[in-house]
Amino acid sequence: MTSFVPDNLPPARHSSRPPGFSNLGPLHFYIRMAAVVLLLLLTGLAGGMVLERYVVQGFTPSDRPFADLEAVAGVIDESYYYRPTSQEERERLDRQMEQQAIIGALSSLDDEYTRYLGPELSATALEDLEGRYGGTGIDVAVDEGAVVVANVVADSPADDAGIRRGDVIERIDNQPVDPENFDGIVRQLRGEVGTTVGLSLTRPETGDTIELELVREEIVVPPVTLRIIDGTTIGWLRITIFGNDTLAEIEDAIRTLEQQGATGIVLDLRGNSGGWVTSAQGVLGRFLDPDVGPALYEDISPEAGEEIPLPILRDENSPFSDLPMVVLVDRGTASAAEIVVGALKDYGRAVVIGEQTYGKGSVQRIFSFDDGATLRVTVAEWFTPDMGRIQEQGIKPDVDVAAEEHAATGGDPALATAVGMLQTGDVLPAAPKDPTSSPSATPES
Repeated sequence: MTSFVPDNLPPARHSSRPPGFSNLGPLHFYIRMAAVVLLLLLTGLAGGMVLERYVVQGFTPSDRPFADLEAVAGVIDESYYYRPTSQEERERLDRQMEQQAIIGALSSLDDEYTRYLGPELSATALEDLEGRYGGTGIDVAVDEGAVVVANVVADSPADDAGIRRGDVIERIDNQPVDPENFDGIVRQLRGEVGTTVGLSLTRPETGDTIELELVREEIVVPPVTLRIIDGTTIGWLRITIFGNDTLAEIEDAIRTLEQQGATGIVLDLRGNSGGWVTSAQGVLGRFLDPDVGPALYEDISPEAGEEIPLPILRDENSPFSDLPMVVLVDRGTASAAEIVVGALKDYGRAVVIGEQTYGKGSVQRIFSFDDGATLRVTVAEWFTPDMGRIQEQGIKPDVDVAAEEHAATGGDPALATAVGMLQTGDVLPAAPKDPTSSPSATPES
């Protein structure tokens, strides 16, 4: 399964042209800029990186890093026979070669999260954090080589057409989908409001083939959804992403649960692929006393002992819930969502039900360029409060309920299990006290 929405630290702005590049041709400048950026990335990485050198006619190999890349740029700029003649086409080619040079170099790091996103894909990631875009209402994931529907937004074109979580997308606009081109699939499903997209899907539990043509609409994905489960006093609280508005909506939901006399909470993080780490820290502060310990540890170096505790965030005027809680997870629960799951589990605040989470525990810093492109660089790893590693391991639930059971029954066995536990009190941890109930537990400012 592939998740494309990264967690990150605040973005750093970079000017488009560093000093000393003013006399270079367009392609030469771009490749030089790529080389400088990549050199900065590689500085300090354990083990370094060795580039094989080639002798290019008219140039002598140099000991300077990326000298061969610079030489190739000069050769193409001056000698390539098929180089476009118009200025516009030359600039377009320069830009494409620049992007491919960066992408190719980053691929040698063997880190799928250190990546360069062009303006279009960077805009997609921003859309997810803002929760508003033109599209069909389908969230996708790659699972065991198949492109599957990870989530369907309520009242969206996909929902109205009867598409279900777990359906497999075979073709888009009559073209076979390529699981290796995850970002491209996302862009195909999204687009200008009012345009159409054709889909061919299969339903694993029946083997049926479904052919649809959907009209894209503006999709508004609320980061938080709340309802009282029918016939109970238990609140179902779903977080789809840890974005800009998530914390404010969680606070509103807690106030609503209190007003309606709720006796328990099912926190649904299935399909939540992450978001801002500060949002996750703040959400934890609405269910955990900050005095219990850190929200997570951030490890900034492969060397042992470099772990930095990051706090649970809460101010004394924020709403707090001590209701019994169960958390639902699946293979699509990743990144910032795993931070929340790990802390709630380690501190005994909630029982975790579902499938082992995705295992995305690396931290990316975002560098933004003037054209809207972004460079996302892994700068650290996250660990749970008990120093459990998230990266590549994920978080194992307390109670296993496979997603296939959901598809096979048409119901929601994980949710039913959670409701049963909350109603009977079976194996539920003791709810922590509200930190505002005693002066000694008030977090320091």
